[in-house]
Amino acid sequence: MYIRNRARNWYKSVVFNTGLLARHPRLVGRTCGYTLGLIVAVASYLTVLDFRIEQIADDQQLVIKSMQSLQNDTSELLTELNKTYSSECSPDNLSKIRSLTFSHQYARNVGLLDSQHRLYCSTSVGLLATPITLHNGLDGSIGRYFLQTPVQFFNGTVHNVLRATVVERGRFQVMLSDTPVKDMFDRYADSVSVGGAHQRRVVYKSKHGSDQVVPADTAPVTFNWSTGNILVTTTLPGISPISVQTIVSAANVWENSHWVLLGMLCLSMLTGQLVANGITRKCRHVQSMDFRIQHLCQPANVVCHYQPMLELATGRVVGCEVLGRLQDGDKLIYPDQFIPALTKQGLSCKFDTAVSRQALLALSDASLGSAQNGFTVALNFFPQNLKRDKLHAHLQSSLQHAKHRDLHIELEVTEYDFSPEIVPELSKLKADGYFISIDDFGTGYSNLAMVKRVAPDYLKIDKSFVFEMEDLTIRSSLIPEIIAIARAVGSKVIAEGIETAAQAEQLRALGVEYGQGYYFARPMPLADFLSFLHKSNAG
Repeated sequence: MYIRNRARNWYKSVVFNTGLLARHPRLVGRTCGYTLGLIVAVASYLTVLDFRIEQIADDQQLVIKSMQSLQNDTSELLTELNKTYSSECSPDNLSKIRSLTFSHQYARNVGLLDSQHRLYCSTSVGLLATPITLHNGLDGSIGRYFLQTPVQFFNGTVHNVLRATVVERGRFQVMLSDTPVKDMFDRYADSVSVGGAHQRRVVYKSKHGSDQVVPADTAPVTFNWSTGNILVTTTLPGISPISVQTIVSAANVWENSHWVLLGMLCLSMLTGQLVANGITRKCRHVQSMDFRIQHLCQPANVVCHYQPMLELATGRVVGCEVLGRLQDGDKLIYPDQFIPALTKQGLSCKFDTAVSRQALLALSDASLGSAQNGFTVALNFFPQNLKRDKLHAHLQSSLQHAKHRDLHIELEVTEYDFSPEIVPELSKLKADGYFISIDDFGTGYSNLAMVKRVAPDYLKIDKSFVFEMEDLTIRSSLIPEIIAIARAVGSKVIAEGIETAAQAEQLRALGVEYGQGYYFARPMPLADFLSFLHKSNAG
């Protein structure tokens, strides 16, 4: 659970607290996609390489088995020679030995040793003119090995350049016909090392192989950093360990598996492109307001700004309208940017609750000076959240621990949202002592009978009417009609969007009691609002 929560917090931090996804979604998508494509390509190559290494290891086992076959066959021959035959260089004895070698596929010639352990007779020529002593032998599991021995020692008619391996045990030496084994070397090995720790030497090297002796304890797979090649080694342990080594280069892997690698390369490129496109779309989505609103619409991210509401006749601040914003890192998001996503995601109640609770707690704990008694706090609620039972309980809960609870709470509903369904709820809330205000009045088509039934405390003239006052447009000419409607239903009038002194004076002259707009002050944080309040009401 702890790890999962940490991972979730890290994800949110990356997604919501960095601008990289928003600023460069294509870059992020391509980086992730191409990185994954590269990973797939590398994984594909490693898979092919692993298959190649396994294949080489199997081939090396074939080399080992062929050498074991040669050893077993030679060991059987030497055992039988020493057990049954004498080292006498007589025609009859040599004939019997020649007959015996026919049943052993690797025996080319048999040499007989005299009492001084010298080769003095062979099955191919009989008695040698001069006895020969072989040097530099290696002790092995079946006898003593003499590598690269001139065939001429056993058969004087053979050219001296020919060499063969000789194994000696007791009074006999067997010259091997190891062509099958060397064929296996040529096919499956780059080098073969044999011998114990002090006698170990290279007995075979291909054109790509190394003259360096392979230690018997070499790991099956090693990497040569100087050449960048992989070395695959199979070792047969024993008195004289045999190590078969093959060099695997990138060119070798390509040569043996180029069609597979090409296919996997195409697959990795396709995968990278698909992932890049997918992540690019995802980055754009996670930075869209529809996705981010779930994170942003948290009490910690809700910011309240306060726009003063003034009495036009005196210029005193009598209240304020609370306007909610969302904090996104170091910037503020305004309602026109998030309201559509908020309603789409069903978060309007959560937002209204956070705004109203924060504002009421802040204002009820603040020093409002002379405006404290009867100070009006206008709160905007979505119409679907104007349910008397829930809203009343929430507002009272918000004021429960306040220093002073004599704030006048004004609940605003726009004329667009004014419908028969919310009239009973508004009537109940008005009966509970809350002020009711119809916002943006004049822009909708509300039924005047419904307005009269609710008898709102305030009608707020939409700013579009106020903007055109000085131009004497048809729209601005409707302001007296709106004031007349307010008088008819017993409401006071608040004018929004006042931007000039002339507008304020004209509205006051028409009988508008209250006003708000940039002419007086823009919406501002609490500290700035309190400073403005005390300064304005100081007189």
